[in-house]
Amino acid sequence: MANTAQPKATAIVTTGEGLSRTVKVTVPAAEVSKIYAARVDALAKTMKIDGFRPGHVPAKVVREKGGHQLGHDVAEALIQTFLPPVLVEHKLNIAGQPHVHAANHAADDHGHDAHHLHAHDGQDFTFEAHVEIFPDVEPKGYQGLMLDKPTAAPTDELVNVALERLKTNLQTFAKKDGKAAKGDQVTMTGQGFEGGNAFPGGKLDNFKVVIGSGQLIPGFEDGLIGTKVGDEVDVAVTFPADYHAKELAGKPATFKLTIDAVDAPQDAPLDDASAKQFGFANLEELKDALRKGAVRDLSAASEQRLKRQLLDQLETANTGFDLPQGLVGAEHQALWRAQLNDLRRRGLGMEALGENIEEAVASLRPLAERRVRLGLTLAAIAKAQQIQVDDADIQAAIREQVEQAGPRGQEVLAHYKSPQNRQSLAGPLLEDKVTGWILAQATVTEKAVDARELLSELQ
Repeated sequence: MANTAQPKATAIVTTGEGLSRTVKVTVPAAEVSKIYAARVDALAKTMKIDGFRPGHVPAKVVREKGGHQLGHDVAEALIQTFLPPVLVEHKLNIAGQPHVHAANHAADDHGHDAHHLHAHDGQDFTFEAHVEIFPDVEPKGYQGLMLDKPTAAPTDELVNVALERLKTNLQTFAKKDGKAAKGDQVTMTGQGFEGGNAFPGGKLDNFKVVIGSGQLIPGFEDGLIGTKVGDEVDVAVTFPADYHAKELAGKPATFKLTIDAVDAPQDAPLDDASAKQFGFANLEELKDALRKGAVRDLSAASEQRLKRQLLDQLETANTGFDLPQGLVGAEHQALWRAQLNDLRRRGLGMEALGENIEEAVASLRPLAERRVRLGLTLAAIAKAQQIQVDDADIQAAIREQVEQAGPRGQEVLAHYKSPQNRQSLAGPLLEDKVTGWILAQATVTEKAVDARELLSELQ
């Protein structure tokens, strides 16, 4: 016998621009009445009304007292009940949350129309869901990559530089009457300009730097040599080609500065006694620890640059699909929040981003798009190669974090007792496993580079 059962809801899917889809769903009156009756029964058990015993409020009274809110609650329940199976039936793999509102009415900023999202007992209920679907990604260019891996060994010079950096923790400075020289600390206020325009992050306010410390981009500190208090100077620099802010990489810029103070260093020798202030038995033990730390840092910088090279090639090869704008927007907001948090940690205000905040926000959009594109590409590679993250991977990652946390290890364990926090590790772990698989298929040629230049990767 043929199955004559009618579907509980009907749906019409309309294709919009790019990855957007509109799903119009109609729930028959009989199904609305079922949900309505279930909601009334649930309310009757908890509603408190004078003259009725708890749990014995008549359905008619519940309906009257429930009013518009009852209809709204039923509408929400209908959406939660009938939208998911419709999405499955029409094979809509959605990216982000659907924006739902009553049919023929526009949604508000939260994706809901509070005034019209209302179900009526005994009547059909129709709603629309605006969604974005994930693109069909066929990953390309991820096998047989040709990559260069920068390598460097820690040198005595590098250890000495690290020692000098530690020495700054013991260093004191005193006011200097005269021109700034190498080793002096200069305090300045000013703004960086590129192409005649102030750029985000280029504002300096009571900013201190020791000339020769290598803290700033090449050429900046040298441009301070010979200045004195009260001088107004222009320091011309060129950002490195691999500078982390891509919009500035390789470009010339000028910092217009006012010199607020020049201070000369006071003698602070590094010896066995000063090494003990850092927790080491003597100077040689401190040097050994710095050398081992340099090995770890150089390895991390090498892997980081290799991975970025891999991701750059992957991004270039996989530009042939649309991006879900909802995901891009969410990533964009996350990047902006991270930048604001970084400013707070550094004790800086919004003025550090330059005069045009809108431009500062907009400058993060390309990075958000890159992250979403690479995330979708890596997920597609994982699916194609059957690469997965299992519980053992997550457990190993937690153990590693506990070991790195040292005395705070128990806090880390407590954090990851939450399933949601544990699941947050899955994305980064999958990325590591996929990039590791790609590297195993790639031809990687080691290329010796200057150790100090390689360590700039971590700055």
